[in-house]
Amino acid sequence: MSNIILNYNGARAEVQMRGAQLASYKLADGREVLWQGSAWPQHTPVLFPVCGSIKDEKIKIAGKIYPMTKHGFTRNPDFKPVKVGEDFVDMVLEPTDESKPMYPFEFRLHVIHTLLEKGFRTTLLVENLSDKIMPFCAGGHPGFAVPMEDGAKFEDYDVVFPQKEDGVNSLAAGGGCIGGTEILPEIRDKGTLSLKHELFDERDAIILTSLKSRSVKLINRKSGKGILFEFPKMEVLGIWSMPKAKADYLCLEPWHGMPDTLDCSGNFEDKPFVTLLKPGKSWQGSYTVNIID
Repeated sequence: MSNIILNYNGARAEVQMRGAQLASYKLADGREVLWQGSAWPQHTPVLFPVCGSIKDEKIKIAGKIYPMTKHGFTRNPDFKPVKVGEDFVDMVLEPTDESKPMYPFEFRLHVIHTLLEKGFRTTLLVENLSDKIMPFCAGGHPGFAVPMEDGAKFEDYDVVFPQKEDGVNSLAAGGGCIGGTEILPEIRDKGTLSLKHELFDERDAIILTSLKSRSVKLINRKSGKGILFEFPKMEVLGIWSMPKAKADYLCLEPWHGMPDTLDCSGNFEDKPFVTLLKPGKSWQGSYTVNIID
């Protein structure tokens, strides 16, 4: 099936069936907001039922061990569109042959993309269709084209935090499990992170697990243009660009969850930020992108 096309106020978006990814978001003037390159062949992956790496690629639920891959199992399957409008789509995933050996629950995962006046919102809605408590984490992994303007470069951009932050970054070497922390003085002292590819060459992802802020600006410090990125119910923010690639994109990853630590118990129920969803109940989270011109 071909991509679903959404339109609003001159902007145009494309949504893929596979993974329910928003694959393109173009403004009325034709500017592409999302990453379109090949260095990282994704756009806006959805993360469920885990965020980040899992120790030994195994999880333990109610004492039983299951295999689990980094970021979960939502990238490969086709989602089913259940509601489609001119400016929104509601995509649904239920257990698949891939997911059932990993995750012993009946669930329904909605991914809802909605176009706004100058941006878009992605909403994740998780329903527990099982007769037992269902532990899960969920998140997003959108990648943005940086620079966002002609004549600019990656290093012209800052990530700006509205609240006073402690600057603690959880270290996950090679994109693996968390094995320690460091202080990023620029975030602690100035409330900003100035982009340079070496940040990610040295660390892989930046993972902020003690945030006060529930929004950031990704902004060109010279022109003042960029995006406002809001994630009201997500406790953790990952900031990432592929190490050693020097590719012109940045992922802002709002997570209701976090990678395992090297010394974790492996019990899913013990994971930080995990939701223990009761039978018949649902959970909803979202992130919103607004263009700053």
